[in-house]
Amino acid sequence: MVTGFNTDVDYEGRTYHVQTEDQGLSNPIVESLVYSGGEIVTTRKVSYADLIEGGEFNESDVMLRMKIQHQDLIQEIHSGRYDPEGPKPFGYNIISNRSLDEVVMTYLAVESDVVRVRLEVEDSHPLVEGTPALILMRVMSEGADQPVQGAEVTVKLIYSSERPREVFRGISGEDGRIGAEFDLPFCPGSEVAVLCQAQASGNNAEFKQLVKKPQDL
Repeated sequence: MVTGFNTDVDYEGRTYHVQTEDQGLSNPIVESLVYSGGEIVTTRKVSYADLIEGGEFNESDVMLRMKIQHQDLIQEIHSGRYDPEGPKPFGYNIISNRSLDEVVMTYLAVESDVVRVRLEVEDSHPLVEGTPALILMRVMSEGADQPVQGAEVTVKLIYSSERPREVFRGISGEDGRIGAEFDLPFCPGSEVAVLCQAQASGNNAEFKQLVKKPQDL
């Protein structure tokens, strides 16, 4: 069983406690609980049975999955998702004339660690609102030309006027490769960027690309 995480998060005068634990190999579940005022606000359970298939088990892979789930819940608290008055719109507490690039960089400052692996884009079709997207990526270890297997890869849409939204999550293969397929919505009145992130053994990498408006083609 992997040691879990416990974090107190202050938001708008309220304190939330986030607890993430490994239920053990007999019940391969990562469970997170969010408390506020002594009551459970939300729970999240994610299986890691895929990590122990074939009889092999790497604690660092489970730890990474736990860390991602724990940090996702902390970010959701900061976004106002569990506010009794309802979630605040993304960007409500930042200067309104910030560019999308500044919004993305602020988001990355919260989400990212200092140490990073390398995330390479091998193929990507033009990203246009209202069309399907396909991004082929490869996760590599920094400072070496070695693929990283089992890296957690996520793709999020970062908006200039609302909260980020995750559109893809997957695990890199033996060669470090992974293909992300998702749909790009129409976003009238808002700029949007695609943010790809890879995390492995506490390291991470990311890149972003602006999404074009159909009229700009």
